[in-house]
Amino acid sequence: MTERNVSPGRWLLIAAYFVSTALGHLRFSDWLVEPRTIEWQGRTLAYAYRDALPVVLPLAALLLLAWLLRDAARQGLGRRTGVVAAYWLLWAGCVAAVDRWLTFSLPEYAHYPQYGLLAWLIARALDPDRQTWPVGRVLFWTTLLGAVDELSQYLWITARHSGYFDFNDVLVNLLAATLGLMVFYGFRAPPAPSAAPARAPVEAWVAGLLVLAACALLYSGLMVATPPQAIPPGGIAPGPQGGLTLYLQRDPGYHGSWQAGVWRARHWVLAPWQGLGLMLLTGLAWCPWRRLGRS
Repeated sequence: MTERNVSPGRWLLIAAYFVSTALGHLRFSDWLVEPRTIEWQGRTLAYAYRDALPVVLPLAALLLLAWLLRDAARQGLGRRTGVVAAYWLLWAGCVAAVDRWLTFSLPEYAHYPQYGLLAWLIARALDPDRQTWPVGRVLFWTTLLGAVDELSQYLWITARHSGYFDFNDVLVNLLAATLGLMVFYGFRAPPAPSAAPARAPVEAWVAGLLVLAACALLYSGLMVATPPQAIPPGGIAPGPQGGLTLYLQRDPGYHGSWQAGVWRARHWVLAPWQGLGLMLLTGLAWCPWRRLGRS
């Protein structure tokens, strides 16, 4: 089966999943951090569901490790096993670095299952029989949808709480996409390269159009990285040209600076060029994944 005859139902499922998780972001966050009380042995105990995360996250990591070991045993040992294991170690190192320097609070770990599942669904829609391995395409669409989600949060869904377009979270969404991709293909060996002539994928055209659009917005002053002064929630305010302008942060002091955190004492807020650079490096690291260590 090829991606051309995949049922549209899979794409409808992807759309429904993405829209529901994007629109439900604020509600889920409030549910996770909302203070609650329980009566126990005559005492009133206060808690929130996020308090369980220090236990849930290591347990989830152990379950993932158990699945990896089981999948490696089922697929058999070969050259590919070492490559996949190395990529999992690279992924764990990236997650640890993000946790140490870029994570504001533990609930942000919800991005990993959210966008890992989205990448899994996209990979299943593009390659239901695991025959073509469209690694770059899966990462592109998942990350693009993650950026759309973050933009909608900044402009609308969580405008009251969002002080800037969060490149940290977009990077986490990309790492989550690599998680879903590696879970979908596991320790399988990729197919031999096709002899068909290469042609520019639609993703290349979409990326080119997005770059041109961003350059046009920046050149025209309709999009500005830093406002001259603090602006109201929503990120849109009168610009230097007199019309409305999209500012990527509501205050000059966010991007490219250390900010107070909840999980760590402080975390680094990526500037646009830093976030885009790290995402590019991550994509360049994972795109060769399918070509390495063929058995």
